[in-house]
Amino acid sequence: MGYMRHHAIVVTSWNEEALNDAHKKAGSIFGPEQVTNILPDIMNGYRSFMIGPDGSKERWKESDIGDKRRDEFIDYCESVRLEDRSTYLDWVEVQYGDDEKETRICRDSDAIWRNQ
Repeated sequence: MGYMRHHAIVVTSWNEEALNDAHKKAGSIFGPEQVTNILPDIMNGYRSFMIGPDGSKERWKESDIGDKRRDEFIDYCESVRLEDRSTYLDWVEVQYGDDEKETRICRDSDAIWRNQ
């Protein structure tokens, strides 16, 4: 038996090419129904999109597939870092809606700087 725990990823960038590439990659991994359109910029050219949760309960087959897809997408985001380890993509994976009321940041693009 599983329990609810949602995971979503938000990606932001001012670099149109990097954001478009990441959006295309997300669509190929998750399918277009789970990835929002890229939102228009409001200020400073920053635009974002979100990869929504899979809606499955933890420990269900569908949840395990969602975990693998998130890993694959985050591996992609990490693979496009520049030589100095900076990136055009700011991203965060969040966990929320947990049956145990555990809301947290799971992984993020800034972790590389905290883990030196």
